[in-house]
Amino acid sequence: RTPISNLKTHTEVVLSQERKIESYQDNLYANLDDLNKISRIIDDMLFLAKSDNGLIIPKQENIELNALVCKLVEYYEVLAEELKIQFKVAGHGHVLGDMLMLSRAISNLLSNALRYTPPHNVISIIIATEPGFVTLSVKNPGETISPEHLDHLFDRFYRADPARRDGDPSNAGLGLAITRSIISAHNGEIWCTSNENVTAFHTSFPQVVSQPG
Repeated sequence: RTPISNLKTHTEVVLSQERKIESYQDNLYANLDDLNKISRIIDDMLFLAKSDNGLIIPKQENIELNALVCKLVEYYEVLAEELKIQFKVAGHGHVLGDMLMLSRAISNLLSNALRYTPPHNVISIIIATEPGFVTLSVKNPGETISPEHLDHLFDRFYRADPARRDGDPSNAGLGLAITRSIISAHNGEIWCTSNENVTAFHTSFPQVVSQPG
């Protein structure tokens, strides 16, 4: 069932009998939450449609990846503590790109790692500068992804494990597709490796020399 059909069914059930004002209010708030999630899905699909037509043009800002990652990690720190998961950030590197877009892409990778990392483990974010390019990898312990799924992880609506389709409209399987679109718009690459219960998403960007000030 689609998120819209779920919302329609829920509304029909609410209207099927008279209820107290408070009950209507509670159900309207629940519907509003679902509508916000559906709205985000539509926004994501519009972003991907623009990407398909070459309409995503990143700003050209000199970005220090360690500082950006640390800021994003700080945002996820409360959730990580609840899940008994820690972050470890290492390395430095400068890239030329759009701060908001890259924040969204890396945030998707961190969120994905948190979703599939068992408690009492560490998510590692490793930044490295190589001749001509900069890499950023997000590694997390967890169930190994089968090789036949790796090439499809960035496909829209794809799920390596169908059992993880929990019906949550916000978990529509678009995050990694958007991440790939953003990385590609920055002339970068992204790929995934998974073996011995460690999964890593690797990204590579053209290197930019840091400018003073």
